[in-house]
Amino acid sequence: MNSNVHPLIVALVLLLTGVAVGTWMWGSGEAANIGGPAELKTGPDGHHYVQVRNYLIEHDESGKFLKTHSLGDIGVELFLGSFGFFSNGDVLLRRGPDTRSFADNMRAYGRQENKQSLIPETLDSGLFRCDLESEACERFGEGVDFKAAHGMYINWQTNDVYVSDTTRHALRKYSEDGSIAAGPTSGFRFPNQLMLRDDKLLVIDTNNHVVRVVDPGNGSFGNEIERIDVVPRDARTAHRRWPSHFARVNDEWWVNIMRTDMNEGEIYIFDDDWQFVRTLGLPREADPIALITVDNEVWISDWNNDSVRRYTVAGDQLPDLESAGLDQIVADSRARRRGYEMISYSGIALFLLVLAGLGVRALALNMNRDGS
Repeated sequence: MNSNVHPLIVALVLLLTGVAVGTWMWGSGEAANIGGPAELKTGPDGHHYVQVRNYLIEHDESGKFLKTHSLGDIGVELFLGSFGFFSNGDVLLRRGPDTRSFADNMRAYGRQENKQSLIPETLDSGLFRCDLESEACERFGEGVDFKAAHGMYINWQTNDVYVSDTTRHALRKYSEDGSIAAGPTSGFRFPNQLMLRDDKLLVIDTNNHVVRVVDPGNGSFGNEIERIDVVPRDARTAHRRWPSHFARVNDEWWVNIMRTDMNEGEIYIFDDDWQFVRTLGLPREADPIALITVDNEVWISDWNNDSVRRYTVAGDQLPDLESAGLDQIVADSRARRRGYEMISYSGIALFLLVLAGLGVRALALNMNRDGS
């Protein structure tokens, strides 16, 4: 070691560098976690809901803003996965904190199967059935916790619940009381959105790059009826191979297909027989998640751009959704995001100061040597 460099100075430099890098990483991570609109759902009364962070923003049948529901008031510390509505308007969603570790997130990023138990870690976490108006909640069944079930569909005729257990690569079916009706299935790779149509269950099988049509019945649940390739050549050319969400729009199917990091998707449109027709042509910076039909429009949530994009059913772009509830939450999200970005910038500034200090000291040492 250079005798002119005191060990305490080395330790201080290493400490400050660690603090700087840690501050930058933490601030950047927290800023990235504050996303915009994500899940979109329509309730049994025809009302449409936009999920942003821990809020459900309710709109009427025509898309007019009605009310913002704070999910924190019913115990949702961090919104994870999807949600669904029972026929009486109760919502099924996950309550509790995010207990996933760094290792859990790395396994998910590496496309590895989740081996953890479905049993909730506390009495207040897991799936709950809640009344959004009274804010009364009850545990769904004897207790089940997915943390990352990115597909949920409830049949309003029977109130049967279909769940894509995304990170466990399985489908599950529950009765209205939360008892197991069927499943789990196997053979899926990160299943996402589900839809029951014409007595068949359609499932986006993301990492198999297909839509799977399976039997929804209890005794034959998950038996494959058809497998549809929904990644056309245009999508592969654009490096998009990962379908996640879809919607029935008149006599067409609209499918969101994403890039490898599950971002920067595009909407690919297929006819009634799943033959590729065209792309929607989203703006270059768009980052779509979910899509639903609203009256004679299609709404598409845009995570990175804090907006809900609107299109006619013919594919013509309309102005983004104007909603007082959405605008308020988005403004708060932007302010929070800027705050965390400033923290991350302070980490960068501290690192630059450390480098500048080292440069000044090196210059001083050289001047001392020259003077001697």
